[in-house]
Amino acid sequence: RVTSTTEVSNASNQTLYAKWIYHVFTGPAGGLVFYENTNWETDGWRYLEAAPAGWSGSTEDPMKVWGGSGTAVAGGTGTGIGTGASNTQKIMATFGNAEPYENRTDYAAKVCAEYRGGGYADWFLPSMDELKHMYQNLKRNNLGGFSGDYYWSSSENYAYYAWPQYFDGGSQDGYRRYLGSRVRPVRAF
Repeated sequence: RVTSTTEVSNASNQTLYAKWIYHVFTGPAGGLVFYENTNWETDGWRYLEAAPAGWSGSTEDPMKVWGGSGTAVAGGTGTGIGTGASNTQKIMATFGNAEPYENRTDYAAKVCAEYRGGGYADWFLPSMDELKHMYQNLKRNNLGGFSGDYYWSSSENYAYYAWPQYFDGGSQDGYRRYLGSRVRPVRAF
């Protein structure tokens, strides 16, 4: 560990590696804030907050389909930080009240968008990169009450697959959209 008072007496070259740790805190909706946007002044939002463990959509049927297997999302979806909200809107605009593969009304994006935790109505299904930060900053530090299952992102792989995050090992692989995975709503503020 190197601090401002560390003195090095070795004359040879030294390689130092930074290990950044994000300081998680509780957000205004009662969930954990897991990401800070450095471009917040231009993007209009500074933090990403995950819904708390035990959020209302998690208890009865925790596994949700991404939905619409075989139906591409109009306009496509992004994978980057800051794309989850627009991805969720595009998915819902394409699928409507029920996703078109099995006619399920409780598909992942819709369940997240309809969540009203903490009195807020701006929840969404996180993008692939947003979900990765949730895994790295929360799950890997035993925060947020996550299982070791797959969690859906709002990022479409193509018409038959979407990108989930595996919360046991950290991988992100294409997964069939008609299969059930967990979801955790996110909001930006």
